[in-house]
This record gives sequence, C-alpha cells and structure tokens, in this order.
Amino acid sequence: MEGENAGPLTGVNFAEWADRLRNVEEMLDDPALRSEAARIREAARGMRAEFKKAGKMPKRDLVQSQISVPMVELRQRVEEELARKESRENLVPIDRDPVPSKYADRVRRYYEELGKP
Repeated sequence: MEGENAGPLTGVNFAEWADRLRNVEEMLDDPALRSEAARIREAARGMRAEFKKAGKMPKRDLVQSQISVPMVELRQRVEEELARKESRENLVPIDRDPVPSKYADRVRRYYEELGKP
C-alpha cells in the first residue's frame, strides 16, 4: 500500500522524509552524529529501494533495529548536544557514553517514571 497514510518507507512522502533527515545530517557539527544520521538514511533508502523493486513490505524488526531505535537514540544525543551548547551554566552531564543497548529500555522506562506527575 503506497498511499498517503503509509509510513515514510512505503508511502508517497519518502523523498520528503529522506530530505528532512539529510537536512538534519548536514546541520550536525559532530562527525559521529552526522555519520549516524547518514547511516540511518542509507538504511531507509535501501529498504525503500527493495520495497519499490520487489513490492515487499520492510520487515518490522529490521525497521526497528536499523531505523526507529537508532533515530530515537540520535535524537537524544542531538538534544544533549543542543542542551550542552545552550546551557549557560553547563549543567548537562558531560558523560557521552551511550547506555548499553541491553539496558536502554530499562533506562528509558526509568526516566519516563521520573517524569510522571
């Protein structure tokens, strides 16, 4: 189904979505963040090409592991960088080590619980 309601990989708005991700990539100063954005975009481009060529829907687990989860992690890292640059008092933790993937879900739930009223 390649309609307007389909996701970015199978819908008519893929080019717009990929262009927005490319724009984000170009705005990033950190080479590691730029590289990760490019890797995500290329993974999505590959899945889109396979969808267009063979008409097979992308496998959900691959989309999750190669695009969705990395995009969430990239967003978090970009937010940390922005906060670090915008903070006058530099109160953002400087620890740049990512959470090990086997603990990522637990850490995410922990912070969600902390943020609840």
